[in-house]
Amino acid sequence: MPTVEDELFRQLAFGKRHSLEPGRSYVLKEKKPGKAWQVFTQALEDGYEGLYVTRQHPNHVETRFGPKTLKVVWLSTTLGRDYVDPHNLGALTNLINAFTDQARPGIILLDSLEYLMINNDYPRIIKFIEYLNEIVMQKQCIFVLSLDERAFDPKELAYIERNSVVLE
Repeated sequence: MPTVEDELFRQLAFGKRHSLEPGRSYVLKEKKPGKAWQVFTQALEDGYEGLYVTRQHPNHVETRFGPKTLKVVWLSTTLGRDYVDPHNLGALTNLINAFTDQARPGIILLDSLEYLMINNDYPRIIKFIEYLNEIVMQKQCIFVLSLDERAFDPKELAYIERNSVVLE
């Protein structure tokens, strides 16, 4: 059994472990999804089924982070299996909705909101995020959103953070 000293050392060396609550959405403000990936992989180790929506090619995800038991969805205009066009928020919503219908608890990591904003207008993005929040609450999943706050004006960021827990 780990001692208090072991836990303090782990927090200093690897960062504080965030306990995530099912039915909640979380926002991590970071330039690249490092902390979000740590939170996500910890949930995978705790038995959650994972869905990773990213601009990174699935091969790069596996090369960088090693093979994980998760589904990677690449946001790309290139057609292919497990690729979703960033203009098609309806298809992405359907894919996420289907993922949350599984028996095991699920966690969703989205690290490319900025890219979705390039391809969609802001009101559609907010509706998409709000709908994902509703799915997560209803299906008792966890949604983690990694974003670079420099890409948003304060009002836009406030809307995104409003129904989420901001993790530091």
